[in-house]
Amino acid sequence: MISTNNILKNRANILRGHEVFAAHIQDQIYSVIRYRRPAVTSFLTPTEQEIVKQLVKNQLFLSFYGGYDQAVRKLAFISFEPMESDFDYSILSSSYSYDRRRLSHRDVLGALMNLGLERDQIGDICVSDHEIALVCKQPISEWIQNELRYVAHSPVAFEENYSFVWNTQVLETITINVSSFRMDSIVASLANVSRSKAMKMIYQGNVKLNDVILEDNEQLCHNDYVSIRGIGRFHCLGVLSKTKKDRWILSFEKYK
Repeated sequence: MISTNNILKNRANILRGHEVFAAHIQDQIYSVIRYRRPAVTSFLTPTEQEIVKQLVKNQLFLSFYGGYDQAVRKLAFISFEPMESDFDYSILSSSYSYDRRRLSHRDVLGALMNLGLERDQIGDICVSDHEIALVCKQPISEWIQNELRYVAHSPVAFEENYSFVWNTQVLETITINVSSFRMDSIVASLANVSRSKAMKMIYQGNVKLNDVILEDNEQLCHNDYVSIRGIGRFHCLGVLSKTKKDRWILSFEKYK
């Protein structure tokens, strides 16, 4: 893979659009330093995990975990000195009947949000043909077990299950051929649409860059996350090569 220096640069300001989140993390860091007591964050997206790394730097001890080794959404444990991390999470699972239809990640997340829960209190969600599993903050575990009785009209009964075997998220590596690093070109290639259609998707708020709705046709950077509504989520790995026609071959991971 070609060096990204002077080609596909690293994003200079990953905090943009995450100012409120960054301020909250700064408060937690200050509290850890002042009171010498560890802090545990809510579940973080990959972008938020990078922000926490930038803010903590080398001044404190930092570790991440999301309930299983290959988790995407993770909790951060911040401490003043080395200690065993207590991430304070719970893993719940429930079987469900496949008589109606196979439930989806969106079905389960929607049911949880309808309970009044915040997204950052829930980690990864796994849905198979007959079973659902999710990671959540320990304080809301009992609430979910007591209150979540149906997902898309299918009866469920969640219980703690720390022996659940997770189907680790499979990432598909894909390549795209683009004329520039502008987001309309990137979205057009990832979604297999014209650049005018890609611009329309951007203006309609259907594209997120690092979990923030994209408002301008800015430039993609190395390690960026691109989410396109109805298409999927992609992680930019970098530049593979440049063609004789001065086009760029980029590599992405696609979340399935």
